[in-house]
Amino acid sequence: MASSGSPPVLRARSALLLLRIRIELLAQSLPSTTFVSTFGRVDVRLWALVTHVRAEDRDEAAALVRQVQRIYGLTSAYLHSRRAAIVPSYSELSAWTKSVTALESLVGTP
Repeated sequence: MASSGSPPVLRARSALLLLRIRIELLAQSLPSTTFVSTFGRVDVRLWALVTHVRAEDRDEAAALVRQVQRIYGLTSAYLHSRRAAIVPSYSELSAWTKSVTALESLVGTP
């Protein structure tokens, strides 16, 4: 996270929120006909991403989807104050960001 005039906690919470939005955009990147009845079910829609990658990348995609689903749940816990800490550690947030970026790259979303 780049240094700015805002407090570190605010920067971390902003990064957490942006990460959550990126995950939700990943889930929305599927064609609307893929899962009509799962509107809003990010966890299910993320699994469907596995079917939209090349066959040789599906094992990697499945592993990344599991990680990103866990990250999505953790972002929710932090953002809704269900964790003792206000924000995750910088290293944890950095690792989460790398996982989301890897899944975005694999499925071809910006």
